[in-house]
This record gives sequence, structure tokens and C-alpha cells, in this order.
Amino acid sequence: NAQEPQKLDLKQALEMGLKNNQSILASELDTKMQTQLQKTAFDIPKTEITGVFGQINSQAQDKNFGISQSFNPFQISAKRNLLKENSNMSNTKLLVSKQEISYSIKQAWNALLYYEKQNTVLEKQNVIMQKFVKSANLKFQTGETNTLEKTIALAKQQELEQKIKQNKTKIAIEKSKLKVVLDLKNDFFVSDTTFVAFPVVNNIDTTMVKQNPIVQLANQQVQVAQANHKVEKSALFPDISLGYFIQSITGYQDVNGTPTYYNNSPQFQGFSVGLAVPLFAGSNIAKAKAAKTNMEREQKNADYVTQQFKSYLEQQLEQLETYQSLVQYYKVTALPNANLIIKNATKSYQNGDISYVEYVQSIETASEIQLNYNDAIYNFNQTVITIQYSINQ
Repeated sequence: NAQEPQKLDLKQALEMGLKNNQSILASELDTKMQTQLQKTAFDIPKTEITGVFGQINSQAQDKNFGISQSFNPFQISAKRNLLKENSNMSNTKLLVSKQEISYSIKQAWNALLYYEKQNTVLEKQNVIMQKFVKSANLKFQTGETNTLEKTIALAKQQELEQKIKQNKTKIAIEKSKLKVVLDLKNDFFVSDTTFVAFPVVNNIDTTMVKQNPIVQLANQQVQVAQANHKVEKSALFPDISLGYFIQSITGYQDVNGTPTYYNNSPQFQGFSVGLAVPLFAGSNIAKAKAAKTNMEREQKNADYVTQQFKSYLEQQLEQLETYQSLVQYYKVTALPNANLIIKNATKSYQNGDISYVEYVQSIETASEIQLNYNDAIYNFNQTVITIQYSINQ
């Protein structure tokens, strides 16, 4: 059954996105998996159990049972550290996913309100243009004017309707984007349609990009590369093996000068200690060198990512000043002028001081100012959103 569209404001949309988005849920599972993998640090080879049967010590049939274990104590700590860094990196990736989703929601939300606000202005203008078309038709029918005025009126009014349709399509597209990001099955509508400039962002400098999860992820990848380098180096250290055996000896044995007979039961014990030395370590040495090169590469990449975000933030802050000045101009000067144009044009037309054509031209001018004001707010807000994205706010 069809369900009623859901009411949403931006805060609710952000909460829903961070809770339901499939990308975030996948990142949370990856974080869980990396946490589980930390328990695999103490990963030693399988224990070897052996049995030897036959003429071990003499013509008699004897048996020897042994158990041995090899391990590299130098690798355990290195692997534990690598798994810990991988887990930390997974947590940072989760923060990146949340940041990207919040950024997408804010951008789409701003665009949604912008297109709806544009249509509000255009629809008001369209009402006036429809009256203009009727007036031009009436004049044409009574012979007061030629077909040119009628054609121009109709063309302008139809162009307006096309712009309204285009904006409605864009609204539908932004809603579709949001439904995917929010994992929302049903339709929704915006409960708060107020379209205003966001509060001005203050006290921001380029050092704040270190708060960005993408920058943190690049630095975390350096930590992972360093940990991996230590793991590869630890493979160059020898493995230690420990063993224990128990065996039988059948026959007489001289014990303190006294011949003593031993049956076939295992009762002679011993232990072994060994080292597995990497004599042919060319492959491991090459892996360690490659891991070191990768560590240097990740550091260069982290430095580059940081510089990119710093430069991008500087550009956005400069752009913000431009848009802020533009918004202020429209708010203080242009919009009051537009309202004055509408007021005076309406009054003059009602008093018969101007023609309908002049009246419509005046309304078009005022509407263009209002549309440009909306453009300025949209660009200002998108820049604020981008700055918040850069510093993870």
C-alpha cells in the first residue's frame, strides 16, 4: 500500500543518512572485521607431532614420539602492531564515509531548497505573463496591435513554463539522490523550506584541514606502511623451534656398571632447541626494501593530500568572501530596488501611466534580480558546505 510522504528537515535527513546509508553500514562491518582480526596476531605455525617406529637403536623394534613447535617471536609484536594500525585505518575510513554522506546530503538539500525557491519566483512571474498573453490576444483581436506583441508574449510565457518544468525535474533528481543516500523507500517532502544564507564561517585557517578524515586517512596509511615494513623486516630474524621426545630402548643397558634390561616401553626423554636461519634471504630482503619504498610513497601522498586540502580551503575562503559580498549587495541594495520596481510598476500600470508591455518588462527585471539573489545564496551556501567538509565540521 502507498504510504504518506515523510516530513524531513535537514537535521533529520543527516541523522537518517548516518544511520541507514549502506556505504556507512558496510564501513562499520569492515571496522568490526578489522577489530576481530586483531586477535590473529599470535599466529604461530601448526604444532608438529611425529612418531618413529623400527630399528632405531638396535635390531630390536623401538619407537620414538616427538612434539615440536616453531615460531618467530620477533614477528608477533610486529604483526600485532600492523593489525592495530589496520583497525585504526578502518575506523578512519568509517569517518570518511560519514563525512562524504553528510556532505552529499547537505549539498543536495541546499540544491533542493534553491530550485524550489526559484520556482516560487518564476511561478509568480508566470501568473503575470499569463495575463500578458491574454491582454495581447485581446488587443490583437480588436486590432489594437499586430501579431508581433501577441507572439512575443506567448513566447516569453512558454519559456517561463519550461524553466519551471526544468526546475521541477531538478527537484525530482535531488530527491532521488537523497532517497538513495538515506536508504529511503518512500517519498518525502521538506518540512522546512526556508532558503537563507548560512551563518558566516569565522576563525578558520588552513591548519584545520588536519581534522578532515581524508587527511587523517592519508596519514594513517603511512602508519600502516611503517607497521608493514617492520613485519617484513622481522621475517629476516631466525625462527626458534622447541621440541620434546620420548622413546623406547629394548635390551640391556649399562647403568652405573650394572646391566639393566629395558623392555619396549617409552621411557627415555629429551628435548631439542633449534634456530631456522634465513640463509637465502634475498626474497625477504627485497620485500623489506619494497615495504620501505611504499612507506616513503605513502608519506609523499599524505603530504600531497594535506597540501591539496590547504590550497582548496584557501580558494574556498576567498570564494566565500566574494559570495558573501554579493549576497550582501542583493540583500541591502538590489532586492529593495526590485521590490520598489514591482511596487511602482504596479501602481503606474493601475493608474494608466505605463502600458502592459512596460509593466511586464519591469516585473521581468525585478524577477531577474530575485533569481540572481537566490543564485548568490545557493553559491554562498555551497561554499560554506564545502568549507565545513574540508575541516570536518
